[in-house]
Amino acid sequence: MTPQQYPRLWGAVLSCLLLIAPVLQAQEPQWLERVRQQKAQQPAAMLKLLQQHEAEFPHWQRALQLQYLLQQADIYESLEKYQQQLQVAEHALVLLGDERTELTVEFWNNLGFAREMQGQYQQAMVHYQQASELAKQLGLQKLAIEADINIAAIYSAEEKYQEALQLLQACYKQASQLNDEETQAYVNSELGLLYSTLGFDRDARQFMQQALASYKKLGFQKEQLDVLFNLAASYSQAEDYALSMQYYDELLQLAKAQNDPVNLYFAYLGLASSSRSSDKTDAALAYIEKAEDYLPVLQSTFQNAMHHLERAMISRDLGQISLASQQLEQAEQALAQEDNSQNQSSRLGMLRLKARLEADLGRYQQAYQHLDEFFSGYRKLRNKEHELSVERLRLAFDVERQAAANELLAKDNELKAMRLQEVERNRQIQWLWIAIFGFTTLILLILLLWQLTRRQQQMRVQQSASGNSR
Repeated sequence: MTPQQYPRLWGAVLSCLLLIAPVLQAQEPQWLERVRQQKAQQPAAMLKLLQQHEAEFPHWQRALQLQYLLQQADIYESLEKYQQQLQVAEHALVLLGDERTELTVEFWNNLGFAREMQGQYQQAMVHYQQASELAKQLGLQKLAIEADINIAAIYSAEEKYQEALQLLQACYKQASQLNDEETQAYVNSELGLLYSTLGFDRDARQFMQQALASYKKLGFQKEQLDVLFNLAASYSQAEDYALSMQYYDELLQLAKAQNDPVNLYFAYLGLASSSRSSDKTDAALAYIEKAEDYLPVLQSTFQNAMHHLERAMISRDLGQISLASQQLEQAEQALAQEDNSQNQSSRLGMLRLKARLEADLGRYQQAYQHLDEFFSGYRKLRNKEHELSVERLRLAFDVERQAAANELLAKDNELKAMRLQEVERNRQIQWLWIAIFGFTTLILLILLLWQLTRRQQQMRVQQSASGNSR
């Protein structure tokens, strides 16, 4: 190569580099791929890994920025940092602009979930519906199912149980056809929660157990924690305290491994409640004291009220009436800051305990007054529960009616199949007779031709013989 050719060579190399530079820049780095693969198993560690590269964000192409934001939003959801999840999703949607792609669906789902977890149900519903419609338009079945499951959760939160059940049953069928374990686990988990709300406890636990097995297989830690808590609470409501404590203990061990203070609190509180209900009062006191260490992390006035109510009941069982009264007073003060309409059952529990404490102190008139308030509120609550029980019966009837319709359809299909088989059999028999008739006719025709041929030969022989005689 001559010296004069070097500038041309370098020019060609530079041109190639300029052409492939955008491709190299847009290629996903290994650390981000690692985040994608391990975010469900190690969300806290993967968030730290993302933060190590945050300073590089402005220098990336938009495609890489969006992938970074998607992983960040998913991790914030796993860590229950919903305000941060909301901010990340909004940032990503601004970057996307009018573009409508798979990423748009994922960020709408993220945005909806962040709003739902902060009680903004109507806004969450809008985002979920947007995600569902776009996913179906783009043929993204898995994301469409995820959006529909989230819509069903909003229906359930708004006590629209029939709509929630119908939508979840449709999602269950679609997830079964999709054959995706993560999606199937999500559907099972939500169906378990809904059936538990409707009082179908056996079905609820079956769905939860299936979801838990799938999440263990997938290694999804946060989802395991959620299902374990729901299972433990379900067995506690059924007064099966041994199994309830078993699941609360499993929740506790997993929360310790994940260093998750929120689930550590609920695990200890659940163990305290189940221990008290099974007359293990000393153990209940030890558990509630451990739970108290994590109570400030929740920053919830309602949970603060429930905590002090549980502590008050434990104190009364230990004969510490004065301490129980103090704890109950703290619970009432905390609950007073909450919406009255949504905490009626909790207030009734406080009135009942207050009546018992007054009776313990010999103040029977005050105890009677509190009991009178309790029964008045209880009647109102029972009326609402009666409405819910009617809804349960209607749902159960709808399920039975659908099962009967399916059975009738199956029998009708079976009858049609038998009729088709009969028609086919008759057609085969008809063709058989036609074949037999045709074969017989052919044989007869051959015999007839043979006889005619033979007769003609005989006539020729006779004619020849008579000619010779002459």
